[in-house]
Amino acid sequence: MDGHAECEVLGTSPAELDVELVWGVPGGLGQSWEPVGSAAGIPGVLPPPSEVEELYAAAAAEPPLNEDPKHAALFGSLYDLSVRNGQVLVAASHSEGRLRSIAYGHFWSWAEQDHEWAHELRSTLGDAAATIEWSFALNLLARDPHLHQSGLGRATLQAWLAGISGYSCWLQTTDIDSPARRLYESLGFFDLGHGPEAPNGQPGLIMFRPPF
Repeated sequence: MDGHAECEVLGTSPAELDVELVWGVPGGLGQSWEPVGSAAGIPGVLPPPSEVEELYAAAAAEPPLNEDPKHAALFGSLYDLSVRNGQVLVAASHSEGRLRSIAYGHFWSWAEQDHEWAHELRSTLGDAAATIEWSFALNLLARDPHLHQSGLGRATLQAWLAGISGYSCWLQTTDIDSPARRLYESLGFFDLGHGPEAPNGQPGLIMFRPPF
C-alpha cells in the first residue's frame, strides 16, 4: 500500500497532514503543565506525553526495530520531563484527533546536562564530545507506521531542522541499517561516534549535522 492509499484509509490526505512547529516555554512548563490531547483540535500546543508514548510504541514495534513497549514508556517519560524542565522545540502533525508524527529536541550545553546519561555520553564520545557543545539535540523522531512512504517522517524532521536553522544538531539512533538512519544521512547527518546503550542493548550511534 502506498502513502496516498494509507492516507485514504485513515480518512486524510497528504495535504491535511501539515506539520506544525511549536516552541515550549523558556525554562520549561514545570508542574503546572496540564497536557491537552490532540482530539481537542487546539493549534499551538505541545502534544501530551501519553500520545508521544503511543506513537513511539507503534512506530518502534515495526521491523527493523521490533522494540519492547517498555521503551516507549521511557521515551514518553523523558518527553514529559523535557517539557517540564526546559524549553523544547516540537514539530508535529495531527489528523483524526490523533498525533501522527513528532520530532522534538532542545538546546544542548554540557554544563546544563548534569545527569548519568549525559556523563556516559561524554565519556563514550571522548574528544568528539566537544563537537555537540552549543548545538541542538534531537531527542525523538516518530511517525505513524500506517503512513509508511507518505513522506511525513521526512517532512516532520525537515520542519524541525528549519526551526533550528543556523545551528548544528545531533541525535542518537540504533546502530543498524534502518529507514530512519538513511533518512538522517540524506538530510546531512553523519556518524560521530557511539553513546549509551540503545533499546537493542548495543551502544547507540551518535549522528551529527553541521549548521545549514
